[in-house]
Amino acid sequence: MSIQLDFRTLSLTLMLFSLVFGLGMFAYSREHPKFSGIKIIGVGYFLIGGGCVLLGLRHFIHDFASIVLSNMAIVMGVVLIYRGLFNFLDISLRFERWLSLALVMLLAPVLYFYTFHIPDISMRIQAFSIVFAAACFIGVSGLLQHHEIHSRIVVKMLIAMFLLLGIFFTFRFLWAFYEAPPNNFMEAGLLSALTIIAGEFLVILSSFATIWMASDKLQDEISETARTDPLTGLYNRRAFDECCDIEFSRAQRLDTPFVIIMCDLDHFKKVNDQHGHHVGDQVLKHFAAVLKDRIRQEDVAARFGGEEFVLLLPHSNTEQGLQIAEQLREKAAATQIKVDDAISLTISASFGVAHNYATDSTWGAVLQRADNALYAAKKQGRNRVVGSGVSEPEFTSRQ
Repeated sequence: MSIQLDFRTLSLTLMLFSLVFGLGMFAYSREHPKFSGIKIIGVGYFLIGGGCVLLGLRHFIHDFASIVLSNMAIVMGVVLIYRGLFNFLDISLRFERWLSLALVMLLAPVLYFYTFHIPDISMRIQAFSIVFAAACFIGVSGLLQHHEIHSRIVVKMLIAMFLLLGIFFTFRFLWAFYEAPPNNFMEAGLLSALTIIAGEFLVILSSFATIWMASDKLQDEISETARTDPLTGLYNRRAFDECCDIEFSRAQRLDTPFVIIMCDLDHFKKVNDQHGHHVGDQVLKHFAAVLKDRIRQEDVAARFGGEEFVLLLPHSNTEQGLQIAEQLREKAAATQIKVDDAISLTISASFGVAHNYATDSTWGAVLQRADNALYAAKKQGRNRVVGSGVSEPEFTSRQ
């Protein structure tokens, strides 16, 4: 029993799939313009759909359109799909542009030659199959460079898709050496019909994966927004609490030290009163940049509220905390802040430093000691670093 699949009907279904999913990609790209590459994928779908229209009109339109242009459009569509995925995932593959261009440029004269000079359906099938397979393998090689954790499952799915398609079209290329040359491409048999189904597989799975990855990115942005102070870009109080919960549990389990530093901008209210909240916001952004620039990668900086900031320093003792706080104090005091090329300000900050004890039941006790030390620093004249639990000559530093 042989399975018969109508080539024109399959071409029509692939055209409809490509049109619908292409429109979907364009609509999604319009709603989310920050996601680069989605519109390119949509154009790729349209090219595949257009190629299928021309392919389905074989014997009704000129052979140049139904053979040469149709196959080139389909291959260009595949190229744009993986190009769009590369852009979306921020993948840069060396020589990819030249390789992609070479595939299309090499296919065109081969199809033309074996259509009008030496008509040979088998050679056209082989040329299209090997070029399609090469395009799929380029997609695989690019996606293998992606290492982002959140989209790893989806990328593996895309790699598997391109790999399977590449293997299938390589087999189609090799099989053409052994099968009897067909008299009519529209009746070329089951394997040729399966190439259309493979195209449907490409369109459906790549669009599904793209929306999946876009949803993951949107979810990550929402989660990050919920943990980030919108003005300074530092963590907010909620995120800081979560980090402290983790560090306190680790410190209790492994008996390791950590330090919390509370800091407060001196006389910040005067800045707002004299220059306005716009200038005050610039001062806060500047001080946040100082914190981010001076702390270690494993440290956590957060805006605690208003002009108060807080730092968590894992695997650190009081002496290390005092040194880092002093560096921050000196950097803040030594920098002039220019706003709108008209206002130039210098700021100072006070710091309170505290480390954990084995007897602490929560990290809140460490935070309270750091806050008390900060209060002492402001009481002693501001613009200084004070450590908790040490005599003043040892733990205070002044400008």
